[in-house]
Amino acid sequence: MKVTAESYGHAVILDIEGDVTEDTLQALRTAVEHQLNSEGVIDLVFNVERVTFMDSEALEYMLNLQDALAERFGQVRLLKVNENLAKILEITRLNATFETCRDASEAIKAIEP
Repeated sequence: MKVTAESYGHAVILDIEGDVTEDTLQALRTAVEHQLNSEGVIDLVFNVERVTFMDSEALEYMLNLQDALAERFGQVRLLKVNENLAKILEITRLNATFETCRDASEAIKAIEP
């Protein structure tokens, strides 16, 4: 799995490529922690367009992260949810839990204060 970040003030878009599973989750955790330790970052947008699979541990991490950011008045959003991930979110009934956006500008505008 590959993770890259692009900062937009208080928000960061994390581009994720590959499977997000128990075996690869640490790379995502490290990237998230690095961003959240940056001054002023409270919102995370995950570009999941190139995520081929997300297992239950990864989904649980995303839910916990959403709760943790809410305590800081931040948000988690998913960007460019592909067909595979949409199906996973639907099966797990998490499709209503995560807010989704079709493009980066929409995601950033949606979380602007």
